[in-house]
Amino acid sequence: MTGKHGGAFKRLVLNDFLFDRLRSIEGRSILELGAGNGYFMAAALRRFSGQRPERIVITDISARLLDLAQKHHRVAGAEYRRLDVRAPFAFEDGAFDLLIATMLANELSDAGLACMLEESFRVLAADGLALLSVTHPDLVERLHRRSELKREGRGPLTMPGSQGLRLPVTRRSKAAYEKKIARAGFDHKDFEVFPSEEVLREKPGLKKAGRVALALVFECRRRAGTVP
Repeated sequence: MTGKHGGAFKRLVLNDFLFDRLRSIEGRSILELGAGNGYFMAAALRRFSGQRPERIVITDISARLLDLAQKHHRVAGAEYRRLDVRAPFAFEDGAFDLLIATMLANELSDAGLACMLEESFRVLAADGLALLSVTHPDLVERLHRRSELKREGRGPLTMPGSQGLRLPVTRRSKAAYEKKIARAGFDHKDFEVFPSEEVLREKPGLKKAGRVALALVFECRRRAGTVP
């Protein structure tokens, strides 16, 4: 329902922004968390055509989504595994050079996010890179002020998505993300990602939010001298 390639914003803007931060995948061990239908790594291999990663592990909590990923976006040689980021990862320390989590951290509780970050730190190589993108906190707050965030019973807080789909989201400030990232042992840079005019033409409802970034991207590296 969100689109075979992740929806207009991801397809037209965010994916390319993340690819630019990756720079290269040649010889790298790559772990993707919350991969959904698996479009991202397939698109990354097209973007970095001719480069050969050493290892690719594509994970999601949903077995059904992993089945769809292998059916529609299968990456030759990749490992597909169920993984709940709110629990310890079944990987060795320092096993990966690149870790990618696209629009996953914004769905997690504080405890779940803390676990994901701590485990990401543990499995990342000393000189590795973790790229985390989240729904921008400013956008979430604008939706809150306009009463567009909803909760049914004891279910998660949700925001409007494509095709009438409600997407889980957590109200969390940029400062709160930064604090948790630092506590896990990472140094980071952050980047705001805005919709293009093409995105706004495809999703005119976004114009109601005004001039606001849709995503916040954290480029994380292990702080010098820290150990898992």
